[in-house]
Amino acid sequence: MSPRRFYVPRDSIRDGSAVLPPSQAHHLRHVLRMGSGDIVEVFDGEGNGYIGTVEIHGADICIRIQSSLPDQKSAISITLAAALIKSAKFEWMLQKTTELGIDKIIPLKTRFGEIQIADNKIENRLERWNRIVQEASKQCRRCTAPQVRKPLIFQEFLEIEEMAAYSKFLFYENAESYWRPDQVLLSDRIVLCLGPEGGWDEDEVVLAKKAGYQIYSLGSRTLRAETASIAALAIIQHQIRLQTS
Repeated sequence: MSPRRFYVPRDSIRDGSAVLPPSQAHHLRHVLRMGSGDIVEVFDGEGNGYIGTVEIHGADICIRIQSSLPDQKSAISITLAAALIKSAKFEWMLQKTTELGIDKIIPLKTRFGEIQIADNKIENRLERWNRIVQEASKQCRRCTAPQVRKPLIFQEFLEIEEMAAYSKFLFYENAESYWRPDQVLLSDRIVLCLGPEGGWDEDEVVLAKKAGYQIYSLGSRTLRAETASIAALAIIQHQIRLQTS
């Protein structure tokens, strides 16, 4: 059985030990009933992972680091730009795309998107989303956790300068062509753009084309937004493995 894993922020790992944050310490001590001397793994969400032994000092729990874990980060970075959908579905999508190796997630406010998050609730929602991707990273044994950015209006997203060097794909149910990633030259950075349950507005598709996005359909069936994100990511990950093996 693999050792239990715990998330520790980077600034809590120093001098050969990692101090568990309160929530992780509670889980180790009171839920898992672990104690001093037990072997565990810790990761910082930034690509660093370690194996070590538990040391309990009063209310504090430290992990004395014994060795580093290999970094399994892919050489190709994938960003998911996904329209906001109902909370439970969006959070499920965060979890599953983390398991499939996404590196960055940008929630989008779109023309036909029905979900609106008040400005005074954004920080709390971001905190929750980041907890979800950290837990998913822990479960699937990643040492990195995806970055979850603040929601952007779709046009603002298209204006992000860093995307200029990306291979850019937008999935649209009325696109003329099915996606064939084996026929597309991929860069080391890829962005996959998915719309809401109500689909894309035609003006949004036109703007995306002008911004350099290749427009494709994922097939003849109409997929739910969260299903489409999983399908697109699984397809591109498979193609990446074929190209890099």
